[in-house]
Amino acid sequence: AGLNLKHVQKLASKMKPLVHAGFICRISQYPAHYLVALDEVSKDNRTYAHLWGRAFCGERVEKHNPFVQKERFSMLGAMALDEGIIATQVIEGSFTCELFLGFLHDDLLPCTNPYPAPQSVIVLNNAH
Repeated sequence: AGLNLKHVQKLASKMKPLVHAGFICRISQYPAHYLVALDEVSKDNRTYAHLWGRAFCGERVEKHNPFVQKERFSMLGAMALDEGIIATQVIEGSFTCELFLGFLHDDLLPCTNPYPAPQSVIVLNNAH
């Protein structure tokens, strides 16, 4: 009765189109093999939300889930175009500034080169 099955859309709440376009403009000045992508991921015992739901035509599917705080593992991974994954670290809990800087110094920087060279530009996701 007016409902459609739709995929739940995840949107970055802080994404700003003009800022994103500026980043694309700046990053495109480097050859792809110069870039090293660095990102963090974490996993805890929260149950994954449903990815499909029903909503009236023209409306989004929203699902509110309870917050569960349990054991957490975090991982940092760096990937280069020509070599794949070049550095990783997994810890229990979350990365602190000290642990992150230790990863950069001990694990990632030895795998990089001085600019301008392949693997010389580190790209961090959501860095502030």
